[in-house]
Amino acid sequence: MKSRTKFSHDSLLDRQSTKELLETLAKAVKKGKLEFQESDGELVLSPKSLLQVSVRASDEGDKQEVEVRLKWRTKAKEISDTPPTIK
Repeated sequence: MKSRTKFSHDSLLDRQSTKELLETLAKAVKKGKLEFQESDGELVLSPKSLLQVSVRASDEGDKQEVEVRLKWRTKAKEISDTPPTIK
């Protein structure tokens, strides 16, 4: 199976199936390896020990939404040790 750089999947699930999906995701984060697969390839992510977590929720009358976003760096971000030139 070929390696991919992006993965996207949309589905309509009942609450039990959604719970199981979130539990599987939580176990993969704990393990440090998330494997996303579809027929045309796979994407493997390896979260480090620190993750940036964002949670947003909204209620717009007939539409409610919860968004959870996880981000992390695979390499330490390089930071300059010299100040910028300001004129």
